[in-house]
This record gives sequence, structure tokens and C-alpha cells, in this order.
Amino acid sequence: KVKKVETVKFVTNLDCENCAKKVLNVIPFKKGVKDCVVDVPSKTVEVTFDTRKTNRERIVEELAKIDVLVVEHKAECNGDCEGQTAGKIVGEHSKQDACCDGHDHSGHNHSH
Repeated sequence: KVKKVETVKFVTNLDCENCAKKVLNVIPFKKGVKDCVVDVPSKTVEVTFDTRKTNRERIVEELAKIDVLVVEHKAECNGDCEGQTAGKIVGEHSKQDACCDGHDHSGHNHSH
């Protein structure tokens, strides 16, 4: 059997380490996911997966379940895709988004 592995990079609405931990506590354990790298400063999530077991759409759905909204990263974006049409816009991060509920904002710079 030949495994087909794909890596996709998403620009997200992540803005703190606690939000990144949510991703790392869920996505690496989903069926077919081989690797997951989260970079908070660039707001990116890079996922490597077996295409026979999952796909980009399922990963986006899993991220949405934990209130992480994404725009697929395209090379021409240079990490600044917000407001552009590059990639599929799933949603927008509001200032009162549920992703920030339940964690302490006093230990880091987290302005909404």
C-alpha cells in the first residue's frame, strides 16, 4: 500500500498560547493526522495527514468544533491573508469569541 501524505497550512484566528493548546490537544489525535504544528505569532496551523483517512475539509471542521476558524494559507499570502480571497474563508474571529472563554488573560498580552 502506498500512503499519500499531504501537508496544508492554515492562517487562523489563534491569538494566544492557550488557544494553540486547544488545537494541539485535539488535532494530532484525529484519524489520519501525522503531524500538527501551531505557530501563534504567525497565527498558523500546519497539518500533515494521510489523504486516505482524512482531508482538508475534515480538518477545517475539527478546528471549527474547537472554535478555531481558518483561511487556507497560500504561498502568495506571506502569512497575511486576512481580508483576501486566497483560500476558503470559514469565519471571522469576533472580539467576544468563545475561543477565549475559560482561560486566564492576565499572564500574557491578549487584547480583544
